[in-house]
Amino acid sequence: MKPLLAPSGLLLLTVLALMGVVAVLLLPEALAVLIVITLIVVAALLVERAPAEEPTAPAAPVRPALSDEALRILDLFSEGVLLLDREQRVVAANRAAAAILGRPREAMIGVSLIRAARDHELLEVLRESSAEPREVALQDGRIVYATASAVREAEIRTVLTLQDMTLLRRAERARQDLVANVSHELRTPIAAAFALAETLEAGVDDDAQRARFLGQLTGEVERLGKIVDRLLRLSRIESRSEEFNVEPVEVDGLLVQARDRITPVAERRGVSIEIAGPVGLRVRADRERVLEVLSNLIENALRYSPAGTTVRLRAEVAAGMVQVCVQDAGPGILPADRLRIFERFYTGDRSRTPDGTAGTGLGLAIARHIITRLGGEIWVADAVPGATLCFTLPLVAAPAAPPEA
Repeated sequence: MKPLLAPSGLLLLTVLALMGVVAVLLLPEALAVLIVITLIVVAALLVERAPAEEPTAPAAPVRPALSDEALRILDLFSEGVLLLDREQRVVAANRAAAAILGRPREAMIGVSLIRAARDHELLEVLRESSAEPREVALQDGRIVYATASAVREAEIRTVLTLQDMTLLRRAERARQDLVANVSHELRTPIAAAFALAETLEAGVDDDAQRARFLGQLTGEVERLGKIVDRLLRLSRIESRSEEFNVEPVEVDGLLVQARDRITPVAERRGVSIEIAGPVGLRVRADRERVLEVLSNLIENALRYSPAGTTVRLRAEVAAGMVQVCVQDAGPGILPADRLRIFERFYTGDRSRTPDGTAGTGLGLAIARHIITRLGGEIWVADAVPGATLCFTLPLVAAPAAPPEA
């Protein structure tokens, strides 16, 4: 039998009954009778109007929109897939869609597309449902091809697919930038060589002037060859088609050999080179590749160093790696250039060099790829005066001493 009142209603009736007993015992007879009649009427109204509590029915289990097997099949797709109902709510989504949109899959199920994706352009694609791919730029910078197709399958009314095109677009932009940079860098030496060749072809009577023009022409051709060679080197290193001979190498020997290679250039510029650091450190590296990196860094340091200054090479152990730094006494590197100097063809401000010249802008790009492939890092350190470029290589631990007999 169902109770007429909830527990709270029974408590209220008990309080009213106690009030009636107190009124009969303490108040005059006429007043007590009036109060008791009033309490009886209030109690009767309470019993009549209070709905009885119905037993709570167990919640019906939520039927999944797709079976577990269907969801596993959707997760096999590399493209993002979202299934939506007639109210544009997400019924199901695969892992690729969650990764592209940067949302947990569980947070997208059962909510509208605008709340699930947080991008109004996808809502426009959904409204069109033209089954034609449309390029959409998401708020986090990703580029996707979104395609909305209308269907009629149970509660599903729209299938929205997302194809991540971010890496492809970046590769296209990189290719366009490379073509533009190569064209720009080759234009100057080609134009200069062409002008010098025309001048020599027209005839130069002065032998000294003719020899000077020939020297300039040779220099421009050498610059062209250097750009082409470094472009080929960079391409081989990036594609990993160039083999690396990784072995234990002594760091102090590398520094001495790199200094000896650049010493003739340093003497012509009036700059000295000093080496500091502990002796006996060894790293796992390719000797010739690391020498190429050191040569590039020292050449850059010499280019920006005034005559009479010193370029310092320093090696030390840091966090299980050997850190090698090259420091000059030049004007330093602007903060805006510190991340870009490792890009292809980025040469910075030519006016900051003593002679107003700059390199090809490929040496540091090659150095970054070599160090990264060897398991290290390269960066511009916050050190003054001048500029300090550092890189790391894996440390080779010294062999343990043999036990005493």
